[in-house]
Amino acid sequence: MKNGWFTIKEVSDLFDNTRGAIRFYEEKGLIHPRRDEHDFRWYSVDDIFQLFYLRRYASMSFSLDETLHTFVKEAQLTLPEIQAQITKREQELNVQIERLMRQREELRKYQRVLRECQFPRTVIEECPDYYVLSADAFGKMTAADLPTLKALIAAMPLTSVHADLIEGPSGWHSVTSLGIIEANARAAGIPLHPKMRKLQASKAAVRCVCCEWDAMPGQLIEKALAFRDEVIASGKTVHSFVSTSLILVHTQEGKTIEYHKCYVPFQDC
Repeated sequence: MKNGWFTIKEVSDLFDNTRGAIRFYEEKGLIHPRRDEHDFRWYSVDDIFQLFYLRRYASMSFSLDETLHTFVKEAQLTLPEIQAQITKREQELNVQIERLMRQREELRKYQRVLRECQFPRTVIEECPDYYVLSADAFGKMTAADLPTLKALIAAMPLTSVHADLIEGPSGWHSVTSLGIIEANARAAGIPLHPKMRKLQASKAAVRCVCCEWDAMPGQLIEKALAFRDEVIASGKTVHSFVSTSLILVHTQEGKTIEYHKCYVPFQDC
């Protein structure tokens, strides 16, 4: 700083901006540094105040381009027009806040699930009406079905991928599916495809299990069915399938471990 003038380094330090950003503001005609005989830039107090105002609009989430079209003197907008721009931005921020709050809630749910993986225990959950799209049905879809698939994928985390262990004439086999709670699908305006299968609401015994990656899927099937036998032994009438959902895969000390959440739907006797 010299006689009330600031170097580009001092200005960039004041506003935590890069020198390139400061020069960009100059190119846009927003600040007007003078140059000395060595062609060094010197910025006035007026330039500092102008940068302060630009930072103020940035703090309200307006981009530089939006600021140039709204708040600088060259924009020539009326007060009601500026108010309308601010109201619009507030509405956009409200949408972002709602999205961030949903993401935060999903993080909290995931934290709870990870704690359950660390300290597994059996809990009883109420499972609402649920629609699933099996991998087999998924593979038979055509280009006309892509909008529905896109909507299901975009709805994540409302949608989830899980493997169902189905009991058939030749024993148990695993079927991978994409699923969504019916109420969530309808609230989000997601069409339920005719190839999706409905699972009726029921109670389910739920527990997290861990398996060695090298032993999959056999170890998961073994542990899931052992859990099912426990539920049967407790006096419950179980359904003809067990649902499993992958929670986490991680490697520790050279061993890869998978954590799955097992659901055993049942009816009370």
